[in-house]
Parts: sequence; C-alpha cells; structure tokens
Amino acid sequence: MMDWVYAALVGIIGFVAIWFSGRRSGISDVKHKQAEARIEAEKMAQEIENEVEALDRDALKSRARRWLRGPNR
Repeated sequence: MMDWVYAALVGIIGFVAIWFSGRRSGISDVKHKQAEARIEAEKMAQEIENEVEALDRDALKSRARRWLRGPNR
C-alpha cells in the first residue's frame, strides 16, 4: 500500500517541478520578446529622429503642417 503512496507522491512532485519549469521558461520567453520589441522601438525612434534632424527648416515645416492638418486641408 505504501508503494502506491510513494509513487503518487513522486508523480505529483514531478508534475509540479515540470509545471514550474515550464512557467519559468514562458516568463523568460515573454521578457525576451518584450526586450526585442523595446529595442526595435528605440531603433525606429532613432531613425525618425535622424531623419527629422536631416531635414531643412522649410521641409520640416511642410511635413509638420501636413501631419497636423492632414492632406485634405
């Protein structure tokens, strides 16, 4: 009778260990994806900033006017 109890206990402990391992792996994957998305957003922001800095005053003024008022105004 005790053999079944030990087997059940080992099975439950194994299941819990596997569950925690999978959970930790999932959390790690989400954090990795979030870091990649943050890096991509920073790259895009830097590219936009570089593009805006490269514009002369008149071109920047024209783009700002179109962005704020839309193409139909």
